[in-house]
Amino acid sequence: MIVFIEGPRAVGKTFLLDEFFKQNTNPDVMYYKFAFAKYIEDLGMRDQETGPGVHYFSIANVLTILELNKTILKDKILIFDRSIFSAYVWSIYRERMDKTRLLDEFEKVLTGELYQNCVLLYTTRKDMPAPTRQEKDYFGNFENYLAEKKIFEEVLDKFGKYINLQSKNNHFINYMNKFDAASVTEFCELINGLSSVTPILNK
Repeated sequence: MIVFIEGPRAVGKTFLLDEFFKQNTNPDVMYYKFAFAKYIEDLGMRDQETGPGVHYFSIANVLTILELNKTILKDKILIFDRSIFSAYVWSIYRERMDKTRLLDEFEKVLTGELYQNCVLLYTTRKDMPAPTRQEKDYFGNFENYLAEKKIFEEVLDKFGKYINLQSKNNHFINYMNKFDAASVTEFCELINGLSSVTPILNK
């Protein structure tokens, strides 16, 4: 199973995941993050950032992971820090391609054979000023919490019936980070509680 930890920038996703893995003792629960921003820098791709090349660079990685979810990773829980939802949201946000084409393409992914045994944990933050970030990558230059959140929620509303679909063992969790100790505890309990949707954590 893949668990997508998604949501706008600056909602604390990576911090929460770090806290979860400090207490995780299950070797079948694994962390994965595609170093997208790093590769954009390392490969000198900034000039391609608003075009389809960067979009498909990101999507190809995710499709590979979804394929692995059906094969060599099928007995694992892969916790994915940002993934396919962010890829499409940011391609819409940055106008890398026509919006209608992007949405049609994403619907084909979600209705295809690869998107199954997936949990989307959509993370937002309470109404508060943006927290101070220790590190800011290239995409931080375009950071706009409300604009990104609006597109995320448009996509989630449009495709909710695929994201939360029992017949394909797909599930949706809506989570708000309040940036306190209780939020960390709640987040860890949510991830640990995935035994309710998959037998893997019960073995």
